[in-house]
Formats: sequence, structure tokens, C-alpha cells
Amino acid sequence: MAVNIQSIQFQHILFDVNDKPVKTAKVQIQFYNVYLKSWLAFTDDLIVSSGKLVHALKIPSRISTTNQTIRVVREVLKSGGTPSFRIISATSQSGLPEVIATTFTATIEGDSKLNIDFGKSWLLDPKAYIKKIDHLIIATQVPVFELSNTIRIMEEEKDNAVAQVTGLNTTITSLADERDSLLSQLSIVQNDFETRNQQVADLNNSLQTISANLANEQALRETLEVDKNNLEAELAAQREQMEGLEMAEVGGANYQNMYDDLQEEVSNISIERDDLQLQISDITIERDDLIQQVSDISIERDNLQIQVSDISIERDNLQIQVSNLTTEKDNLALEKVSFLASISQLQTAVQQEKARVTAKETELQNQQTLVNNLQVENGKLQEQLAEAQDFSITDHPNKLSASKVYSSIVNDVVKAEEELVNSRYKLSNISLNLKTTVEKGPEGTIFGLLDYESAKDVNSAAISDISLDIVPSDTLATNVSQKMPNILGLTETAVRKVLLNYGLQLDAVYHATEDKNLIAGQAFKQSPAPDTAVEEGQEVIVIFAKPLN
Repeated sequence: MAVNIQSIQFQHILFDVNDKPVKTAKVQIQFYNVYLKSWLAFTDDLIVSSGKLVHALKIPSRISTTNQTIRVVREVLKSGGTPSFRIISATSQSGLPEVIATTFTATIEGDSKLNIDFGKSWLLDPKAYIKKIDHLIIATQVPVFELSNTIRIMEEEKDNAVAQVTGLNTTITSLADERDSLLSQLSIVQNDFETRNQQVADLNNSLQTISANLANEQALRETLEVDKNNLEAELAAQREQMEGLEMAEVGGANYQNMYDDLQEEVSNISIERDDLQLQISDITIERDDLIQQVSDISIERDNLQIQVSDISIERDNLQIQVSNLTTEKDNLALEKVSFLASISQLQTAVQQEKARVTAKETELQNQQTLVNNLQVENGKLQEQLAEAQDFSITDHPNKLSASKVYSSIVNDVVKAEEELVNSRYKLSNISLNLKTTVEKGPEGTIFGLLDYESAKDVNSAAISDISLDIVPSDTLATNVSQKMPNILGLTETAVRKVLLNYGLQLDAVYHATEDKNLIAGQAFKQSPAPDTAVEEGQEVIVIFAKPLN
């Protein structure tokens, strides 16, 4: 729907790479001219202060022919379209336009004011500038700094987790080495324990042997004591016998021999007794030695048992330590698995965030492509408007297209008929004779209307006589005041039939669209809009859907 826009207000908020409002910056707003297929300066240099840009621009009703940019913008607005604007840096040092923002929201306030809101943009780090063929993108309307901070934090957490995992692996390796050392010590202690047990068993066997020998020696000693007592008793008896013999004064050589034999036997018995005494003394000494050895062996056995008990306690402690180390190792392994899972989740989150950013950039590129395609498709209308400006009433007040001359005369006749409805008179056939110049213009035949003053400067040979016969009819008013039909959703064939019934011409344009609700060949945009006043023979632009591929 055509509107009469008298002013445009631009708004934008600009942040730096640290998400702080830009203190000050010079920018410029550009307009895309579809006829020249290039971006043109629409404003002078503007100042961004404290991150805010607000600029109001008035559109005058009369514009000089030298200011083609504002003229084209005004005609686009009058036709119901929205011009393409973008914000660039006014202090570019790269030789290419440095684009800050291209996407905006347009709203109309009070039927005369157009608000262009570019929203928010965040400047990129110079290392992250996006280079295109004919420009640089130095800002994005997606808060990439948040993603960068998130990725940086995730990378730091990942590095910390990797460092912790490395430390845990080192700790696990150290604990494993310590466990192996403890197991080796435990094996040595167990071997020593077995050796000590064997020694204790050998000592017990030796003790039993010594005890048996001691018992045998004790029995032998008792036997010798009995023999000694018997010999002493026999010796005493023999002495008594000898004394008896002496008292009886029995003499003779036999008795003397017997006495000598007895003396010799007593001497032998004394010698034998002394030998037995020596043997008993030796056996007693040996017994005492054996008793001392048994005592020493008992003490050593007790010490060995104490050592065995200590070794058993130490073994139990080592087993507890090994069990604790095994449990700690298992816990560290679980923590390692948890850290690895956390790192995997962080990597997945980073990939998802990157995918979302890529999808957003793709969506922005698709929107920009759609805008560019629409701008190109509107080229024909813009060119016609631009050409028509060269023959506008402002620049050529006495030149009008033949169709406008005819329609103006017919409109005057219709108006006169309406005023004579209640009169006794009515109009019949009307004949007019026009003297005018005739030439070819962008809208077809152009009539140069002459008055008395202008006719003096025109060669009479260039003046033509135009005769018109006007016959009023009932259909005249209907044709003049007809409304544009709604043809959205129809195919090209159906649209042609409808427009033919209204006496209108079709300019068909096919455009790719992602709207899943549309089918190929279906009309989804028309100009003029439905219910807009149209004239017979007027051209209607209709955009039909086609697949993206």
C-alpha cells in the first residue's frame, strides 16, 4: 500500500568486543540503488556516542533532479516498498567498506514517519573480520562475544581437566609403583617368616632330641648311682669280713692272698667309682649345658614368635594399605572417567554452539540473499519510476502522457455528469480539438500542451491537431473507480484470467522461497496491493513461488 513518508529516523546500538557501549565512532548510512547495482551514501558522517546512534532525516516534497538517491528512496516508499539500508564505518582503513549492520526492522509511525531500527551490533576483533568480495564485515548482530567467552571458559576447563587427569595418572602410576614395592616387601617378609618358621621347627626338633638324650643320661646316672651304692655296700661287707678274719686271727698265706685280692678289687672298684664320678660330673656339666641351650632355644623361640606376630601384624597392615590403595586407584579411575565424560560434554556443547552460530550466519546470509533478490526483482519498477521522474509535473509542467490527458478529460466529463444528475440538462456527445506537440516518452506518447505564451516559441509545423470524441456511458465511472482484486494464492494462468477481466496487464516474477506453506507457481506477493485503486491497462507485478533448487 502506498504511503506518504515525510521523515525517516534511524536507530542503532553499537557495542565493542568486550560488550561495552562504544564511546565514540564515525559511521555512515548507505542506500542500495538497484539501477546502478551499488551502495550509495545516504547520509553524511554520523557520530555514535555512548553506543547509541539516532538520526532523523526529512524527505521534502520537491526534490532536485541532481539528488537522485533521495528521489529513488522516496519513490520506493511511495510504492509501498522498503529501501535497503546498511551502516558502515566512516573511518575505514582497509580500502573496502567496513559493514556494521545490514538487517533492520521498519515500522511506520503516524502514516508519515518511518522508523528504521538496526537493533544491536557487536564489533568483532580485527583478527575475526569476515572478508567478502567487495566489503568487510566488522560487526555482527549476533552476540558472538558470549560464545567466545563460553568457548574460552570451556577450553580453560578442558585444560584444567586434562592437567588434573595427567596428575591423576601420575598419582595412579606412583601408587601402583608403591603398591608393587609394598607387595615385594610383603613377599620378602613372607619368605623370612617361612624361614623363621622352619628354623623354629628345626629348633623344636633339636630340643626334643636333646630332651631325649638328657632323659637317657639321667637314667644312666641313676643306674650308676645304684651300682655305686651296691659296690659300697659290698666293700663295707668285705671290710667287715676282713675285720672278722683279723679278729679271729686267722693267718696264713691264703688269707693274705685273699686280702690282697680284696684290696686290689677295692682299688679297682675305687678307680671305677672315680671314673663313674668323672662321668657323672661330665654328664652333669653336659646336662647343665643342654638345659642352658634349651633355655636359650626357648627364649629364641619366644623372640621368633614375637617377630612372627609382629610380621603378621605388619603383613595385615600392608594388606590393608594395599586394599586402600586399590580402592583409591578405583576411585581415581572413576574420577578419570568422570573427567573424560565432562570433557566430552564440553566438546559436544562447543560443537553445538558452533553449529548454532553457523546456522544463524546461514540464516542471515539467506535473508540477505532474499533481500538482494527482491531488490533486483523490483529493478524494473524502480527504473520506470526513475525514468518517469524525468517527465514529472515538477520538471515538465506542460508535458503529460497521452493516457493521462485522456483520463483527465474523461474524469472531468464524469464529474460534470455527476453534477448534472438533478439538472434538466445532461451531456451528450462531446468533441474536442487539441493543439499540442507529440513526442515519445517513457510512458508512451507525450503531449506537450500549449498556451498562448508557449505557442510563440514553438514552430507551427511541430504542432498537431488532436480530435477527440467522447461518448458518456454507464461503464465509464465503473472503469475509473475499479479496485485491485486479491490474486494471492492463484497460479499464473488464473491470475492472467482475473487481470484480463479487469483490463490489467501482468508482469510475472518467479522467486525462490523457503515457505513450506507455498507450492511452486503460487502467487504470494502483488503490487498494487488488493483494494488499491487501479486504472484500465495498468501493469500489475505478481511474484510467484518456485523451489529453492
